Amino acid sequence: MGNGNDQVKRQMHNWAFRELQEMLAYKATEYGIRVEEIPPAFTSQTCSKCGHQSSTNRNLDGWFECNECGYSVDGDYNASKNIGLKLLTLPSGKRPDGLGDGHLALKSGMVNGNGDYTAYDVSSSDRESTDKPTTSVVGR
Repeated sequence: MGNGNDQVKRQMHNWAFRELQEMLAYKATEYGIRVEEIPPAFTSQTCSKCGHQSSTNRNLDGWFECNECGYSVDGDYNASKNIGLKLLTLPSGKRPDGLGDGHLALKSGMVNGNGDYTAYDVSSSDRESTDKPTTSVVGR
């Protein structure tokens, strides 16, 4: 299996995400929900705690550990927090309606546009790798 096969795999992977994005946009429009695309560039390499960006922050297993502040969490979770923070910090004219007071709801707590985190329960703090952002960041 050479480079040609890898290219086909990459194209199929990109196609699946593009199709998912199109279906989400279609359904959102049907319900009157505005969808805002957030560029994912460098979100998996940037620390959602301190903002330090480095390609070595994320290992091959997908785990994220910041070289600067030591924050350690599942890499996809860290990237999703960064995407949520990008949405929260969009200028008011570009932000979807319905974001409430500008907080990103997580299973374990809330993050605001400044990156300040408030845990719901100290024992289930942000360190949990299974903690994923909820859909509450999508505006109506």
